Amino acid sequence: MESAVIQRQYDDVIATQYDHDPQNTTGDSLDSALDHLAAAGLLSDVLPVMRVLDIGMGTGMFLAKLRERSQRAIEPYGIDISRQMVAIAQRKIPDLVAAIDDGANLEHHFQGEQFELIATHFVTGFVPMTHLAPRIHSKLAADGVWSFVGGTTAGYRELRRRAGHPVLRLLFGGRVPDLQDVICPGSEREVVTVLEQTGFEVLQAKTLEPKLSFPDFDSFMEFAYHGGWLTPFIEEIGLHRSRRWQQTILNRLVFPVVDHHNIVLALARRRP
Repeated sequence: MESAVIQRQYDDVIATQYDHDPQNTTGDSLDSALDHLAAAGLLSDVLPVMRVLDIGMGTGMFLAKLRERSQRAIEPYGIDISRQMVAIAQRKIPDLVAAIDDGANLEHHFQGEQFELIATHFVTGFVPMTHLAPRIHSKLAADGVWSFVGGTTAGYRELRRRAGHPVLRLLFGGRVPDLQDVICPGSEREVVTVLEQTGFEVLQAKTLEPKLSFPDFDSFMEFAYHGGWLTPFIEEIGLHRSRRWQQTILNRLVFPVVDHHNIVLALARRRP
């Protein structure tokens, strides 16, 4: 997907709604990532200042949570494609050093800087992990760590099944895009393999499968469209422009839906 399209979606659709975090999927995942950092002893006040770069930082949710949780002093840096998301993050974190750009262009920013922690949380559906990995490795200080959180192609099984519902095809001109285009990599094993092959020691890795409950069309759109989880898919099919009568039909024939996401968390240390 083109960067300009992603930027527009985040600026115009997602930015002001992102922190509402319907279903608490984002917040709970980031809390688990912080648990990994704490378990590795990286948040102790006996350690020196930690320079942190959040790639695809969004509204700064992780950096804000990290500063609240960490006893160790934090120097926050971030990059995000959305000007609106960056503005929100800077209001939360006044000392944030931020760049507005696609995370794929990481090497053009913060040149000469080295970080003790780099985070990529829910960005690998847009920027391939294999593209990010060597660039992150080069920007980490000796023994620096990468906090990875990302959805996989194993998620949204029920939504993918229902995307092929005949009613949906009829109402929206037969357009049924593949959800796998926006939720990759494929599994925890794949994440670990990429990390190891790029020169990282995996300290922790696990998979979360949070339950998602959508009683009706509106609750689905709050999560999937305005929450940013499936915005490209929804715009491709035209679901965001659906009329009230179409939504009524969907509520009767498609919803409610109960599904699960599939999210990999990993903490990896840079090898020399």
